[in-house]
Amino acid sequence: MGLIGLPFMISVVSLVAMILFAEAGASQLEWVAGIVTVLLVAVFIYPRASSPDRPQGWVQAWLPVLIGPAYFLLAWLVVFQVEGFAFGDSYRVAAYSHAPFLLLLIGISFVRATMTLPLVLVASLVTTALAFGIGSWRRAKAPLGRLALAVVTAVVLALSGATGGQLAVAKANADQLAIGTVVSQEVDLSQYQPFSSGNRLVSPATRPSLQLNADFPVLDGATAAYPIYAAMGQAIYQPPVGLGQEGLSEFAWQYLSCNNTSGGYQRLIDGEADVFFGAQPSKAQQAAAQQAGRTLKLTPIGREAFVIFVSQDNPVSNLSSDQVRAIYTRQLTNWKQVGGTDEPIIAFQRPQNSGSQTIMEAKVMQGRPMAAPLKEENAAGMGDILSSVADYRNSPGAIGYSFRWYATVMNAKAGLKLLSIDGVAPSVENIRNGSYPFTVEVHAVTAGTTNSNVPKLIDWVRSAEGQALIEQVGYVGLG
Repeated sequence: MGLIGLPFMISVVSLVAMILFAEAGASQLEWVAGIVTVLLVAVFIYPRASSPDRPQGWVQAWLPVLIGPAYFLLAWLVVFQVEGFAFGDSYRVAAYSHAPFLLLLIGISFVRATMTLPLVLVASLVTTALAFGIGSWRRAKAPLGRLALAVVTAVVLALSGATGGQLAVAKANADQLAIGTVVSQEVDLSQYQPFSSGNRLVSPATRPSLQLNADFPVLDGATAAYPIYAAMGQAIYQPPVGLGQEGLSEFAWQYLSCNNTSGGYQRLIDGEADVFFGAQPSKAQQAAAQQAGRTLKLTPIGREAFVIFVSQDNPVSNLSSDQVRAIYTRQLTNWKQVGGTDEPIIAFQRPQNSGSQTIMEAKVMQGRPMAAPLKEENAAGMGDILSSVADYRNSPGAIGYSFRWYATVMNAKAGLKLLSIDGVAPSVENIRNGSYPFTVEVHAVTAGTTNSNVPKLIDWVRSAEGQALIEQVGYVGLG
């Protein structure tokens, strides 16, 4: 039972229990497997200690019982050490070295409870020793001598302590990598302010057919989308004459401001903005709109690539979609696992409800939960994540994500390299033909506005004139 039967039973029951608890919304599922292990081992081992057929000598009695759990825990210690404390690689090896636990390993890959196997192995060894020892003592059959007790205790403590030490070192190393990873550098939006002299906004080659001189829709949006709707407003809105530069600045602030994705969606939901431009809303933003009694209507106006980038010193130039997901669930933790150098992966994230985080979770992760960032491994602004990956301790180990135009034009950083995904580069051509896997749409989002000019504005940006402006900015049109 010790080498095959009981481990297999632990795998089956633990897998079922973890799935049931996961469906109920529970977290820390490794403890579910640990409790299952304790119960099953106790049920099977305790009766064996009191069996009349049990060998009389302590060596003959204990060795068959301890050999299985001791082997599996020792094998894990060796595998985890050799694989550099990388759970993903260690589990791939464990599929052979711990074959009876294969079902559990498969379950771990789905529920993302990476510490499950070592916890189960420690629980199995400790419970085996305790259950067999207590059962032997209560039956007073070949009780352990002091030497035997010392040997068994030393084995259990040594293997369990070494496992705990490995996990502590792995966690400490990960924490150390994350110290100081947040910098503060966001793009200066004043250079895109409408109606200011010398701004960086594009101007249509011909005067737009739509011109508004009253009932101006209030526009807001994501940082990356600001050059689009700011250019639209500058070309279409006709401010009152005689405002002067200060008055024009106030006009732009009133009707064409940028409060980023979180702030922009909140203003839209609160009725302070008529149209939001940017990425799709997060689940939390959809829930907030529903709670406020508003329905978010999304209208595509253009296309863009959601890009994954690394330091230019990183030799890796392509990742598969599955590898990106594995990195952000911490199944892959070292660049050597994807053909790079022996360098820890520092995977930067964005805050919840930011546009790039929403797209990352929906488009890239496809609903798979991302591993929690270590300490301050998330960057507050989109400019922050670019700077962090480019500059992080002069290390090529960092990785991040953003939108192509923002990362390469609006807030371009020296030292970054955009990765191909599944062998396809995030080029304009590949965005247009849809072959780039992480191609996304830029939306104009409304929430029940009564401004009669909003439909006109959205129709215009989807027209040939508006699509030409989208392309002129540097995004990809819908056609």
